[in-house]
Order: sequence, then structure tokens, then C-alpha cells
Amino acid sequence: MQDYRQLVARVYSSETDTWGNSISTEASDDTLFGHRTSTLIGNALYWSAKHKGNDILEFDLRKQSLTVIKGPRGMNMNDFDNFHIIEEQDGAVGLVALSCLKLQMWQRKVDCQGVAKWLLRKTVSVRELLKIPPHTAARNEWLKVVGYDEDTDVIFLARHDGIYMVQPKSMQARKLNGTGSTYYCYTFMSSYPLGNCSSLVFIS
Repeated sequence: MQDYRQLVARVYSSETDTWGNSISTEASDDTLFGHRTSTLIGNALYWSAKHKGNDILEFDLRKQSLTVIKGPRGMNMNDFDNFHIIEEQDGAVGLVALSCLKLQMWQRKVDCQGVAKWLLRKTVSVRELLKIPPHTAARNEWLKVVGYDEDTDVIFLARHDGIYMVQPKSMQARKLNGTGSTYYCYTFMSSYPLGNCSSLVFIS
């Protein structure tokens, strides 16, 4: 019987055209990790759990270690679309969450003894942020987090009328023209003679 709690990572080197050794760890019971892209913070990659629990997978590229860390206590991470790992202030691990038309910004703090705790740093009304008309009923709102760009520090939120870019530090939002229903947003950087250019791929 396959053990779905067993998580395995391997690193590929393009210089030597070889794969490294398998590195493994175990997740909590019934925890699944989806196909969403990771977030690079410092020397580590992070993935949030897809269903059940508040596990976050951390792969340290320097130490070549795979670890499961816990998200904010009591937070319901069953809704995969409403969470994303982001980089917080001073390079700390952060988490953005949508809850009842509120955008929550969490930050993971580690003390000198290595004990970690999550702090709710900011809560913002999505109605005010996206300028949603006050007469719109909450039950009719469809919102989800569909992506995060590490290079520009931008969160992408999807609503029935399109995609919005949100700057976590300034909490300014801008609607992207020509976007509709989107399942996920992938960002990538391209190089041109006149400089770098960020591009987006939307999966509907």
C-alpha cells in the first residue's frame, strides 16, 4: 500500500546532468500537497498543504533538507484556493489568506531558541481593497488567491470580474485588463536587450 504521507524531493543539476539523492519526510495524516508552484524565500522553497491540516513543506536548498512546518494554529487550510506562501518583511516566511472577505497577512517568527510562532500582522477588508460595491452580498462573492510573484512581491486575487494585483506592503490593488475566470496564475521573468520583463500565464 502506498504511503501518501511520505514526501520525497530530489535536486537536478543542469551542469552535471544528474539527479541528487532522494530526501524524504512525512506529512500529517491525510495531508495532501497539490500542484501549485512553490515560493522561494531565502534558500528554501515552500509549499502549502492542499487538503486537511495546516502543514507547510519546506525544502532547504543549502542544507538539502525536507521538513514539514506548521502554519498558523487553528487556521482552516482545507480551502486550497484561499492560501499562498509569500515572503514577508525581513525575508521571513509569510502567508496570505482570504477569510470572510478579509485578507489576512501572517508572518512566521523564529526566536533565538528556534521556537517558531505565527503573528497576524495585518487584516484588510477586501471590499475596500478591491472597491467592491457595498450592496454586493457576501454570499455572491467569488474570491480566491491564484498566484504570487516573488520578484515583484505581488499577490494575484481572482474575482468573477477578473484578476487583481495586490501589493502586500502598500496594500494597493489594480485590476488587470482582459482577464476572466482564472484557476491559477504563473509568473516568469524574461530578458530583453532593454531590460527584464515580467510575464504572466493564466490557467482557466
